[in-house]
Amino acid sequence: MGIYFRDPKVQNTIYQAIGPFYGYFQLIWITLLVITGALLLNKNSLFSQFLIPEFYTTLLAKYLVTKIFLVIIIILATIKHMKMSLKAHGRKRTKKEKIISRASSLLIFVLNFVVVWQAIEISKQL
Repeated sequence: MGIYFRDPKVQNTIYQAIGPFYGYFQLIWITLLVITGALLLNKNSLFSQFLIPEFYTTLLAKYLVTKIFLVIIIILATIKHMKMSLKAHGRKRTKKEKIISRASSLLIFVLNFVVVWQAIEISKQL
């Protein structure tokens, strides 16, 4: 929300007020993403398929492995972003912290769309 305001003081106030709150919700959504992914793998009997080497030659496996890899990257980027945000909470961030924070936010944002696209492709294969 803060990026919609040009005044750095207003941006900082917004980030200080909603940043930590939003971060905790982000943890909830990532947890739900992992849980629902595991439940869907189980529902479609796909856990056992990962043990069969031939499975990895299928298009379904390609999409699943790619999606799992992307979710792992999202989780790692979220951890990095949250650690940096909590460390800098209440003080002005350094230029390096701003760059890493914004880059990780953008990466998380874009990868979420790619994960949704992967999910659509997986649903077509089932």
